[in-house]
Amino acid sequence: MLLALTYFSFLTVRDQPLGDYIEGEHYQLAEAPTRVSGEAVEVMEFFSYGCVHCYNFDPDLEDWVQDQGGKINFLRLPLIGSDYWRMLGRAFYTMQALDMDSRHHHNLFRQIHGKGVAFNSPDKLQAFFEDAGVSPEDFERTFNSAEVARQVSRAGRLARRLQVSSVPTIVVQGKYVVKTTRSMGPKRMLEVMTHLLGKVQAEKSGAAQVEGQTPS
Repeated sequence: MLLALTYFSFLTVRDQPLGDYIEGEHYQLAEAPTRVSGEAVEVMEFFSYGCVHCYNFDPDLEDWVQDQGGKINFLRLPLIGSDYWRMLGRAFYTMQALDMDSRHHHNLFRQIHGKGVAFNSPDKLQAFFEDAGVSPEDFERTFNSAEVARQVSRAGRLARRLQVSSVPTIVVQGKYVVKTTRSMGPKRMLEVMTHLLGKVQAEKSGAAQVEGQTPS
């Protein structure tokens, strides 16, 4: 399992031009979709700080999310593909629990892929958090908390349910899965995501019209 995850996360990809957006080619329909409620369309990214494609994708993805405004509910979930990726996933949820802003998310990416730092032990992660102003006690308590462990386990369950085995992978509205392939790089994924966003909005509009009809 580990070898498969590591291999797919470091595929050499390229952005080839797209024509029509075809189910089974540009996106997949999840066999076991998740239920999504609310008006906003849910867009979920599975990622890992250990994935260079996720690092390269992150700025463009954030710009895309910003452009969508209140139309979407954007979520990140770490893919747990190895003990190292599990540790990085715990770091992600530790930052969330401590209400650390996005600068630290970007900085952890940069430390790994820009400076070659391997955060492969809690001590190394603790030093990163200390540099961000978090006390050793707060880091240790949060990093080892039951809540962080629960979040990591939940991310793993969702990845298995949605059959996510590579990153970055995007899941739109709990059912449309977009992933990096040899013929579609991360930037091209944004075009497919935009298409799927419109598709889900049209589905919501159609369902609302049907519900609003009254029997004659």
